[in-house]
Amino acid sequence: MTKSVKPSAANGRVVAPASKSVAQRAVVAALLADGASTLRNLSLCSDTQAALNVAQALGARVERTGGDCLITSRFFANAGSAGRISLFCGESGLLTRMIAPVAALLPQEVEVSGHGSLASRPMDMVEAPLRDLGATVTSTGGRLPLSIRGALSGGVARIDGSLSSQLLTGLLMALPLAPQSSSIYVSNLKSKPYIDLTVELLKSFGVSVAHERYEVFRIGGRQRYTPCTCNVEGDWSGASCLLVAGAIAGSVAVENLNIRSPQADKEILTVLERAGAQVNVESSGGGGQSVVTASQSGLRAFTFDATDCPDLFPAVVTLAACCSGVSAVKGVSRLAHKESNRALTLQKEFGCIGVDIRLRDDEMLIAGGGNITGGKVSSHNDHRIAMALATAALRASGEVTVAQADSVEKSYPAFWEEMERLTAE
Repeated sequence: MTKSVKPSAANGRVVAPASKSVAQRAVVAALLADGASTLRNLSLCSDTQAALNVAQALGARVERTGGDCLITSRFFANAGSAGRISLFCGESGLLTRMIAPVAALLPQEVEVSGHGSLASRPMDMVEAPLRDLGATVTSTGGRLPLSIRGALSGGVARIDGSLSSQLLTGLLMALPLAPQSSSIYVSNLKSKPYIDLTVELLKSFGVSVAHERYEVFRIGGRQRYTPCTCNVEGDWSGASCLLVAGAIAGSVAVENLNIRSPQADKEILTVLERAGAQVNVESSGGGGQSVVTASQSGLRAFTFDATDCPDLFPAVVTLAACCSGVSAVKGVSRLAHKESNRALTLQKEFGCIGVDIRLRDDEMLIAGGGNITGGKVSSHNDHRIAMALATAALRASGEVTVAQADSVEKSYPAFWEEMERLTAE
């Protein structure tokens, strides 16, 4: 599917979609709870749907009513009574690395697979830690599919957190159900806010873990997940391009955002403020619920370290392209194994519409000035690239046509509809 975006102002209010990072963690936690849990404010993107499908494949009953989802599970009783189990994770790297340790709790063989770019993303980091903790696991040359057989007993493992924190999230979710307590030693952990998100969600389900400076994680065994009602908060990742749209082309207010959220991409507020955008945060209820408004003003070049929030790179590149001067964003090493090699994809596709991007070691340098041209670009089937290019088109000198525009289904299916509404007002 292709979408064409004409230069336009962007004005209005949008409700942020549910966070797929929170939703996928909540689905897995509900799977591990013995009983019925309700997930509220759930919006279905393809990654969240993949998590629900996996929960069903592991014996959970899933019932949706509007934006609510009731998940009823008896994990060990239902999944343990089945034969060989196949889990298809779609194109979700988080779900794949999170569900692998969960699958290792079971005694039978479980195959974990996916498709698209996920088939080429590295999975070899899963093997050694799960073996150290009592499971049998093999990958296919360090890639999917994974073949896993438990049962995970607990103990001691070491992992490298420099590539991703997703495996650590899976271990933190699975090991509380292991018969022994565990210690996980982590080196070079990136994306610490995502681990904070996991720990906070576990507390909602009655599970506790502790860590020492994010280097050693202590997980007590034989814990129990308590069914609960979980409100899935709005997605700061999806909101980032909407807020950038307001900052470069008008004024956009985004509802359903938690200003106290541990989501890493809440850092978009820091970037917008450094760039000189007008940002207003208005409380809309208890628990940090807020309406965040970003409005256009004179934008200046900025520096920012995106190492812990690499998913912000596409939106930040769009913002930088509309600033005066050259902006520098650190953390390029985190972009190689996303839905595309995002550093190279951003450089190529933004280059097609007149934006000069240079890569220097771990840094991306984006030449601003707002001299964005019309043209034909591709998302490379990367949802965040598609949204960033569409947002940049608001300040282009001509129409921008985005190929593989339907990639937004992965995280924000209503994105194109919302953009059309914002640019029509």
